[in-house]
Amino acid sequence: MDTAVVRTASPVRATAVSAALLRSPVSAGLAVLASMAALGAAAVLTAGDGWSLEPVRQLVVDLAVGLTYPVIGAVVLSARSLDRGTRGLAWVLLGSGLAAALTALTAAAALVAAEATPGVRVLAQLQSWLWVPGFLTLLTLVPLLYPDGLLRGRLWRATTAASVVGMTLLAAGVALYPEALAGRVTVTKPVTWLAGAQVLAVAASLLLVPACLLSVGSLFVRLRSSEGLRRRQVVVLLVAAAVLLVVTALQGVIPAPIDTVAQAVAVALLPVAIGVAVTRHRLYDLDVAVCRALVAASLAVCLSGLYLTVFAIARAVAPDRSALSTALAAGVTGVLVQPLARRLSAGVDRLFYGDRADPYAVSARLASRLAERGLDVAEVPQAVCDTVVGALRLGSAEIRLDVDGTEQKVASAQAPSTGRAGPSEPFPLRHRGEVIGRLAVRARPGEPALDPRDAEILATVADQAAPALAALRLHQQLQHSRESLVLAREEERLRLRRDLHDGIGATLAGLRLQVESAQALTGDPRVATLLGAAGGGVSHAVDEVRSITDSLRPPAIDDIGLGPAMALLAERVRTPDLAVTTRIDEVTGLGPAVEVAVYRIASEALANTARHSGCTRVTMRLRIEGRTPEHGGSHVVLEVSDNGRGVQTDTPAERSRSHLGLDSMRQRAEEIGGSLEVRTGSGKDAPGGRGTLVRAVIPLAPARSTLGETQ
Repeated sequence: MDTAVVRTASPVRATAVSAALLRSPVSAGLAVLASMAALGAAAVLTAGDGWSLEPVRQLVVDLAVGLTYPVIGAVVLSARSLDRGTRGLAWVLLGSGLAAALTALTAAAALVAAEATPGVRVLAQLQSWLWVPGFLTLLTLVPLLYPDGLLRGRLWRATTAASVVGMTLLAAGVALYPEALAGRVTVTKPVTWLAGAQVLAVAASLLLVPACLLSVGSLFVRLRSSEGLRRRQVVVLLVAAAVLLVVTALQGVIPAPIDTVAQAVAVALLPVAIGVAVTRHRLYDLDVAVCRALVAASLAVCLSGLYLTVFAIARAVAPDRSALSTALAAGVTGVLVQPLARRLSAGVDRLFYGDRADPYAVSARLASRLAERGLDVAEVPQAVCDTVVGALRLGSAEIRLDVDGTEQKVASAQAPSTGRAGPSEPFPLRHRGEVIGRLAVRARPGEPALDPRDAEILATVADQAAPALAALRLHQQLQHSRESLVLAREEERLRLRRDLHDGIGATLAGLRLQVESAQALTGDPRVATLLGAAGGGVSHAVDEVRSITDSLRPPAIDDIGLGPAMALLAERVRTPDLAVTTRIDEVTGLGPAVEVAVYRIASEALANTARHSGCTRVTMRLRIEGRTPEHGGSHVVLEVSDNGRGVQTDTPAERSRSHLGLDSMRQRAEEIGGSLEVRTGSGKDAPGGRGTLVRAVIPLAPARSTLGETQ
């Protein structure tokens, strides 16, 4: 199957690249023109044996810009949807690369010319100023416009205007400056004006120096105001721009030829940074095929840069042996072509497709995640979704389980991408021959559908995760049964209490009154004694009934309501040395099970606080909160906090009592679908991080299933 995929992938990829380039044929043509100009400059220097000339050192930087920036600009312009600002940034990149390539070509032709003809003199004048838009835009307009081309604020718009005006003045100044080009022959410019050139250069410097600093500073401003994916997009360019600014400022300090090589590498870092943002951080919603073409172009740029670097170093070591330098650079580049291409290809596959090439790595990653200590069974679906998206770089993943005949979404994960993911494709989750749910995934942004290799891995992942998800479903069914039993128990207890209190209890109380009345009316001592004994028996029976009804359910809840009953609990633990504050919202309409659980947890928490914490202040808060991602629908929140010493268990007896009380509260909360959290050092009334917080979250009514919402 892999062979068939490889055979069909190349035509599809080539078609996708062609379609992307046709979206902007002008930019594609200009990128090709710039690349041809840069390669033509290298060819002219090689054919004319001009690499030994001193001015050629600076052409290495122009060649690096001419080979990389037009490619980046054309690739960005090939995106499906771009706003006006982003298109402006792309055209700046394309124009900068084209100007640098033309600088290299015109300079190479003028350097190797045998005589200073009028045409050669015109070329010398052109190369003297074309480098300005080819290089200085990298320090000004590119940082200002990246990543969306929007200029937020008057300061940045003024900086942009100053950059454009400054570059225009500097280009005019260096064009008019009477400096000859020392190549095979000395070539002078046809048009010069020293005084004007000096004035223009000073004016340009006053504008460009602060503009460069502010431009790089704008990236810091964007970094502070951004987060998530956009922050990572800014970081990669910020590092590259800072390196370029530092290397440019140190020109003249760094010895040759290291200065030229360092500047060429620093210049190449900018398109590499944008390429990383395009590919790794999904900037501009580019097709995957276009991104792969971009990486292929990066390979060519890396090899070209390697060739030029080795050549420049060899020329510095042996300036009179041009043929040897050329052969050495070509040899080193040729030796590194195959391993570099292989590593780059593997890196690209991992960048776009994650661990698709190694299915075992995906399975091992999921197994390791499921085997983590402390992973709750309810967290299994989210762990599966996160692993699938992270390991395979897919657009999204979600898990739906069949619960009582309905399909419910239990977890989902979304890739950190601004791109549009493909259609959802389901993979059945089978356990013991039964389909218990589905794993639905979306292809990567830019891909119309899942690759067959992705589908094969996802089918394996679905089979691997199905038993754990089946255990989750069984756990949730058990929890639902437990909640139903507790609810039925408390409702039955409430009914029994009312029947005993209002039925048998009332009857016995009336019978006792009748016996006491008969005892008062009779004059026979023996009858009075018998009636007194009967009355005592009836009174004992009344007390027994009252004791039974009180054990079935806290009587204060039915007598005065949950809120006042909670306030009465607080009053019971209040002492001169212990201040108790209550903040109880109006809570009505709660189920019997919820009322009892809240009351019992509050009673246990207050008792533990009063006996063991050594605190001086306690706060009890009861409220109803609405829907939250953690607990679903409306729920009751009970919080008891103190400023004591926290949960401290110094002796085995204390540890036993502590665990018993905490387990009792936790059990009461969990048996009706709630949760209990106890945090030491989190008391709201405790200074210095001391104290204890007991927080119980209980649904208003036990849900039918806590797996998720019906979609």
